[in-house]
Amino acid sequence: MVEMINMRQDIPLDNFMSIFVSSALVMVFGGFYVGIFTAVKIGMLKRWAMVVAYLFWILTAYCLYLMGSLMLVGEFTAKALVVAGLGLLLLPHAVYYMQDKVHKENEH
Repeated sequence: MVEMINMRQDIPLDNFMSIFVSSALVMVFGGFYVGIFTAVKIGMLKRWAMVVAYLFWILTAYCLYLMGSLMLVGEFTAKALVVAGLGLLLLPHAVYYMQDKVHKENEH
């Protein structure tokens, strides 16, 4: 019989709180990024606030990196975290672009 190799690494217990906090901050900072981005695009905030939105995205990306390194993720999961971070950066742009295009096509 071929014995299965256990490739799972245990996460050090000392890292649990840091992982928990960094993963929670991913959601908080990501929410601020999307919220401020949207508010600027619809005119509720001045254009200079977009810099603040991108700063929140940078904080989100850093927390994703921190979470991944503390969890000792493998190569595939690290790539998935990078794709998730880039998706968070680009998705609001795509949504606003599509919304703006549809609005222009259907103006009254």
